[in-house]
Amino acid sequence: MEKFKVIPGYDSWVSIEKLTKGWSVDTKYIVKDEDGNKFLLRITSSELYEKKAKQFKLLQEVEKLGINASKPICFGRLNDDEVYTVLTWLEGEDAETAVAKLGDKEAYLLGIEAGKILQKLHALPVSLDDVPSWWEKYTTKMVRKYKAMDDCPVEVPNKELLKKYMDEHMYLVKDRKQTFTHADYHVGNLIVCDGKIGVIDFDKNTVADPYDEFKPFVWNVSVSEYFETGLINGYFDNKVPSDFFPILALYAVEHLISFIPWALKFGDEETQKGYEIHNKIMKWYDNMNLVVPTWYKGVL
Repeated sequence: MEKFKVIPGYDSWVSIEKLTKGWSVDTKYIVKDEDGNKFLLRITSSELYEKKAKQFKLLQEVEKLGINASKPICFGRLNDDEVYTVLTWLEGEDAETAVAKLGDKEAYLLGIEAGKILQKLHALPVSLDDVPSWWEKYTTKMVRKYKAMDDCPVEVPNKELLKKYMDEHMYLVKDRKQTFTHADYHVGNLIVCDGKIGVIDFDKNTVADPYDEFKPFVWNVSVSEYFETGLINGYFDNKVPSDFFPILALYAVEHLISFIPWALKFGDEETQKGYEIHNKIMKWYDNMNLVVPTWYKGVL
């Protein structure tokens, strides 16, 4: 494509294939060069230039951690309307598929590795200057999510139970610290290559309560309870703090409040998936009578 010729390295490209997988607003391509190297090309609206520039610098810091993640190659303006980012292509199999093939012990050990990588990511230095407290951000967010649930044209099951639980337990996050977070860390954004974990898609990264990173546990648990157990134990070096599971339960309720209204925007199939997820989480927490979900296996 001629419009890409301003991108450094374009002259060595031999193929450009559009990539449709994922929820990103970016247009994505797999690029191959004459030496057989593969890259991920992301095209974004120029309105997001500052955000994408920050993400590119962040990936340069992530590269210093020595973890298996996409490496930043170049970034810039493609034209007046678009910006580009070029990253190395991370080879491997989607973790969602790879983990499902593993036995319990193997899945647990891979989860341990994923947890240790997450621990490193959360240690990335970030500025908290002018960043609102987690309590301020969280309470503001929940006002919005309550409204979305109340205005939802389809039923959100257990609505009153969820509101009561949230209102009674929100104090748990009042003084939470904030760190860098990937903000979408689950099997859908992990790669497995030669038995090792790789991390992709830092597009949603933010500063948040590090425990909030565990909120999308449903995707991991649906593939392997042992993988998610390993992720938690690996992150905490087998010493899970006493406040972790109570706060995770609160974040599970938040997920239940918001998922069906969110899924509704994407049609009947996603909405039905929302109900299935709702039922799973309520079962794992025995209708929120449990603090530690039934899928957690303990330190093995």
